[in-house]
Amino acid sequence: MAVTCSTALWLMATTMALFSALATAADDDSAVDCGAVAKTEDAYDTSMHIAAVFIIFGVSIAGSMFPVVSAHVACLHKSRSVVALLNAFGFGVVLATACIHMIPPAIETLNNPCLNLSYEGLAMVFVVLTVLLMQVIETELVLLVSKPPAAVALIETDEEDVEHGNRAVAAFTSVSTPTVPVVHGDHHHHHSHHHAPSSDLKDSSDVRKKINVLIFEIGVAIHSVIIGLNLGVVTGNSFTTLLTALCFHQFFEGVAVGSSAVSAFSSVRTAVSTAVAFSLTTPLGIVVGIGINSSYSETSTTSLWVRGTLDAIAGGILIYTGLVELLTYQYTINPEFHTKSTGLRWLNYLFLWLGAGAMAVVGYWA
Repeated sequence: MAVTCSTALWLMATTMALFSALATAADDDSAVDCGAVAKTEDAYDTSMHIAAVFIIFGVSIAGSMFPVVSAHVACLHKSRSVVALLNAFGFGVVLATACIHMIPPAIETLNNPCLNLSYEGLAMVFVVLTVLLMQVIETELVLLVSKPPAAVALIETDEEDVEHGNRAVAAFTSVSTPTVPVVHGDHHHHHSHHHAPSSDLKDSSDVRKKINVLIFEIGVAIHSVIIGLNLGVVTGNSFTTLLTALCFHQFFEGVAVGSSAVSAFSSVRTAVSTAVAFSLTTPLGIVVGIGINSSYSETSTTSLWVRGTLDAIAGGILIYTGLVELLTYQYTINPEFHTKSTGLRWLNYLFLWLGAGAMAVVGYWA
């Protein structure tokens, strides 16, 4: 079920991004500069672009499968600290990707003169709306597929009240009568069910993690198709520079995707499916870019609106995922993390910063 859900959401996000690319190619703007297909002196090297499809796929699958292999190979899985540090690196990648690789391009795109908009903060409006929407979607989905926390708390309170009442009756009856077998039996009956709510809460937490990964995949899929499209249409020295930068970009982002999948899904098959789905998105964008390179216009109104909006939405998804799901739940309010030694906690912080720093460096070129 998890594989089906993940695949369906990935296909939906990819279809949205592909539709934007095709609409961009078909758009015909009457302005002289806006909507015009860019002319370049460099010949379009189709063979190199086709090679880039396989290069990017290989780098992406290597990055996304690394955490999966580390978690399920015996000699690597024994060192949980290594896996935890890998996760921390991925958390930093997620935040930096949103703040450096998604939101700034969205702001720049939606402020393009060809759109003739007077509101410079429109991209951030989409980001904020996405963050708020993610909170609602996650909360309601968790409540829909698992027992609501409020109901669990109510059940626990009721059981405590009943158990407390039975103890009082037992104490009173023991004074007036020599034996109270019924009360004793009731007490044990209620006690045996007392631990059920904690199990329900754990199930709710597991569901939340799975939903978080699926939402995260949507944001990454949208962004990956867009950057793949850009690589598919660029030529000359810009192509070589962008390809090199995207190799690092996809590897680090793959580590983040793989780490999230491992933490949410116990099934190896599901984690591998998540890694493969991520690895296909950017190559798919490159293929589309190759197909429409002769008619693609970065300044058409359709292109600007779709790319700017999707980048802002994807950035909002990753901001919510990074700050709420990863930093808050994994570090700030996680009792297990709090019990680690000071040195180990700071090592996690260091890898978190290294992940963000790596994507910041890549952002200089990509």
